[in-house]
Amino acid sequence: MVQQEFQQSEQRPEFPLPPPEDFPETGLSVEQVLSDVGDLMKLNPIAVEHDFTASYVGPPHPLSQLIPNLVAGTFFTEWAREIQPAAFRMEKEATRMMASLLGRPEAVGFITSGGTESNISALRLARNLAGVAQPEVVMPESGHYSFRIAAEVLGIKLNEARLLEDFSPDMAHVESLISDKTVALVCSIPEGLFGQLDPVEEFSKLAVENDIYLHVDGAFGGFILPFMRDLGHEVSPFDFGLPGVSSMMTDGHKLGMLPVATGFFLVRDEQMLEAIPTERTVIHNLTATKNGDRAAIAWATMRHLGREGYREKVRHLLELRERMVAGIEQIEGMRMAVKPHVTVLNFTSDIHDVETVHQQMLSRGWGTSYLVHHGIPCIRLSIHPNKKREHVEAFLSALEDSAGSARA
Repeated sequence: MVQQEFQQSEQRPEFPLPPPEDFPETGLSVEQVLSDVGDLMKLNPIAVEHDFTASYVGPPHPLSQLIPNLVAGTFFTEWAREIQPAAFRMEKEATRMMASLLGRPEAVGFITSGGTESNISALRLARNLAGVAQPEVVMPESGHYSFRIAAEVLGIKLNEARLLEDFSPDMAHVESLISDKTVALVCSIPEGLFGQLDPVEEFSKLAVENDIYLHVDGAFGGFILPFMRDLGHEVSPFDFGLPGVSSMMTDGHKLGMLPVATGFFLVRDEQMLEAIPTERTVIHNLTATKNGDRAAIAWATMRHLGREGYREKVRHLLELRERMVAGIEQIEGMRMAVKPHVTVLNFTSDIHDVETVHQQMLSRGWGTSYLVHHGIPCIRLSIHPNKKREHVEAFLSALEDSAGSARA
């Protein structure tokens, strides 16, 4: 069962650890080590092609296998930009490409390890820019857990607005939580659990009216919403085109076909970064030095695919989504819990025991997540760009069998 991101666990789960192990005295052969790795990989019960639990379950673009040898031994960080200019330049150019994609070519930023680092960076920057004693942040309760980490680490009070029945934020409650101590508003495109888009336009209006920093968590949306818009889908305003948006983030390792630990954090204006103390290192990000291959792979993949290539990837993803939704709804007793906006799907049933269906799917070798929200049991899916129509068809066949077994 997946832990709901915006509810605390009633009981801390236990994670059994292996027994103590001595550091090896003598080394093993390459062949032996590779064989051991292969044996351990057999512990994974779900094949990658059958796993619909997470958006980063799937291989990145094949370029990610070709680039590392070209940049072996390189890294990027601000203090080393003179001795490692290549990786540093690719990081900054990749970030500029993302800025253009998200509505403001003038925006600046850096590659991060992913959404958690990016979101902590945003609240750190907002706090420093405001310079308010006892700072507070307002966000919907559906916001990512990384904001709770940021609040704890940065000494910020997090005020969480309730959700309406359709899982959208109660904007009247959001507005009521704003005070003279509020240093930032946070919204998501989409939130990660149900894949629902927060109304960024309304958040932007509040940010402008109250002169407050607004951060948009686009972990899922950054690499799909711009291309959905290109393809003619109706997409509400969500990016730097809105005047109130101060910063945005997105994860390349979700729908951008980049390897895990490739995130982007962007701010509207370069002078905003002056609020981050950099001392002699001039490091703006939290995790400092990063492997040069992350910058090179991002730079190369975006240049290789271009908007045209990403549009085709998104077209493919949306076709899979529509087939998945139609197939689920054709199974007796199954229905979508909420209309999907991107590639996160949640479905439930009024006649089947949903948790049993989830367990049946696992027993058949298919990865799904199970959760309960507002008393509604759901199975959550996330579709990665590596998935094919044949994977979806096989999934639906297994789901129909699982539903039949659960009902029986």
